[in-house]
Amino acid sequence: MATRELDKKHTAANISTAVREILDEVGAWKPENTYVTENGANVKAAFKDQSWLGCAGHNLNLVLVNGLTRVSDKDDLMSEVTQLIQVCKSVVSHVKKSRIQSKLETSLKQSVSMRWNSILTMLKSIACNTDQLKTLADEFSDRKLQRLLLDVNNQLLTEIISVLQPFDTATRMLSTDHTVSIHLVAATKWQLQKHLQVKVGDSAVTGQLKSQLSSMVDQYFHVKLLHRIAALLDPRLKANTLSVHEKEEAVAAVREMVMSNSQVGDDFEVTEPPAKKTKIDSSQTKQDQVFSDLFNTSNASPVVNEVDAYLNNTESADDILSFWKTKTDVWPKLSQCAKWILAIPATSTSSERSFSVAGRTLDDRRSQLNPDNVDGLLYLHGLSD
Repeated sequence: MATRELDKKHTAANISTAVREILDEVGAWKPENTYVTENGANVKAAFKDQSWLGCAGHNLNLVLVNGLTRVSDKDDLMSEVTQLIQVCKSVVSHVKKSRIQSKLETSLKQSVSMRWNSILTMLKSIACNTDQLKTLADEFSDRKLQRLLLDVNNQLLTEIISVLQPFDTATRMLSTDHTVSIHLVAATKWQLQKHLQVKVGDSAVTGQLKSQLSSMVDQYFHVKLLHRIAALLDPRLKANTLSVHEKEEAVAAVREMVMSNSQVGDDFEVTEPPAKKTKIDSSQTKQDQVFSDLFNTSNASPVVNEVDAYLNNTESADDILSFWKTKTDVWPKLSQCAKWILAIPATSTSSERSFSVAGRTLDDRRSQLNPDNVDGLLYLHGLSD
């Protein structure tokens, strides 16, 4: 929407003021706006009086960062995981400094703390290059690489990749720019916890890794009321995703919204948002695959009002926005509420991508760009997406 130079300290008050000024500029500020941001204390404080959600992508990243680094002195099993990750980092660092990197069919990728799921990316790059790395290490008589490769437990490497892969899939689905995503947050947590259940045949290390990650999911991957309402408003997820208590809470909130024609916790008139062209991307197919066991619409409630009629309805739809568009005349108030809730993104990935573009725009050779020019360049870049 806009890029601004903040020459003051990044305090909550200054961030809040800057955001308000930008929204006022484009006529987008409303007291009922919901803000989705990363979890920095100053950013959260900036929106303490507003409807706010933490970025689901950042929360998933916190799960992995803490789940793969928290190791107690007595935790030998998790030490094996962290040691393997460290060995893989050493392999990548060594290969990148040698001639071997240019000989590989696919390059090795280093783990970068600022990049989501980069540990998985690194491990996968090691796994797919293991045989060629061994061959090249012998060919170049690279003793250090030979020793490092001997320390790579290939069986454990495969197991860790299998455990971490669903986190990457979830991050990508929740980070879409052109499709609805907030309704999948609750389902994502459900599926991750299901995936992290220790199964017969899991090694002791894999079982410990799953248990630790499951604990981190509970601690860091937060599902708020707005997420549960959004899941309820997906005809495929309304029956299976939420617990009885969570569903009752979400239904009560939706009833209140319909009765007051307002969003949860806010007192405002709901007006039709500007028409927006939707673009369906390949994430829809992924959603169908990952959440297929949750996409169920069976329910039985007495048809009393719009909410009960919806809960009793057994129709489904691959595109949730199309579903609610067809129900505008049938359930006008509920459809209006669905439009407002489903417009909230699950992640702040779009902003993260803008930060990356800004970093490439303001490089060492263009460090003196006028802030207004930076704003214009990033705005034009955004239009091309």
